[in-house]
Amino acid sequence: MDTDRVHFLTIEAADDGQRVDNFIRKRYPNLPKSRIYQMLRKGEARLNKKRIKPTDRIQTGDMLRLPPIPDGTRQAQWVPPRWQEVVKSNVLYEDDDFLIINKPAGLAVHSGSGQEFGVIDVVRSEWGEHYAELAHRLDRETSGCLVLGKHRDALAVFQQAMQDDEVEKRYWCLVAGQWDANCTEVSLKLAKRDEGMVVADDGKDAHTWFFIIRALQNLTLLEALLDTGRTHQIRVSVAEKGHPIIGDGKYGDFALNRRFAANGFEGMFLHARSIRFTYKNKVIQTQAPLPEKAQHLLDKLEEVDHDL
Repeated sequence: MDTDRVHFLTIEAADDGQRVDNFIRKRYPNLPKSRIYQMLRKGEARLNKKRIKPTDRIQTGDMLRLPPIPDGTRQAQWVPPRWQEVVKSNVLYEDDDFLIINKPAGLAVHSGSGQEFGVIDVVRSEWGEHYAELAHRLDRETSGCLVLGKHRDALAVFQQAMQDDEVEKRYWCLVAGQWDANCTEVSLKLAKRDEGMVVADDGKDAHTWFFIIRALQNLTLLEALLDTGRTHQIRVSVAEKGHPIIGDGKYGDFALNRRFAANGFEGMFLHARSIRFTYKNKVIQTQAPLPEKAQHLLDKLEEVDHDL
């Protein structure tokens, strides 16, 4: 990100409800607290063109304006060369505006939460500090299509398209049990709580379409098409139907997860299979192959025609 000009950030669903001061501190960990509160006090930082207080909370789709932050740029994070090769070999699409990669499962998009580096650090170490910025997020254990923008206009257009539900995102997930073929859509109201996302009357609408890709004896491979983009939307939706995702450590069947781990499959079987959006009248779409371990699990299950 350029540090010599005013820039804008569109708030994503994962950051909904945070205090604005905490959001800035997390985004710019090297920026002194005194500078954060100074920019808020003087009106240098604005939310939707309005002055804000440190305790104000941000919402999905809000536009946060920040002044130049030369002292807030993160120091370059050392990244093991192996990860540079992994990410470089998983580029799905690239042009002058966007870089789309097949994010490996287990690699967070940002550093933190016990991980010293994330996708954005790998990209910067391989291609340079200002080569691209994250346009959206995927959970650490989710693999698949991840979009990065190469300049402010690309980021702004993509994030506005996300807000307007004009980005088509399809996911594949392996769930426990036999999914009812007549259940093609799930609508919930999801709210953020300390324990995670829960179904609640005061929550926000979460609507997902589901299609059966492959039915196994006691498992189902589903394709999920997001109609809204709430945090953990797919994971909670299938769990509410009694068909949790294999390997989901938060909303899943823990005993079943242990059985799969004992048979060599660890992690969560949730994969951002494809993405499609339009930028300046150009349709951009790409598809990500399943991770090797996920494909191996499917092949193994089909050979024996039963679950593990």
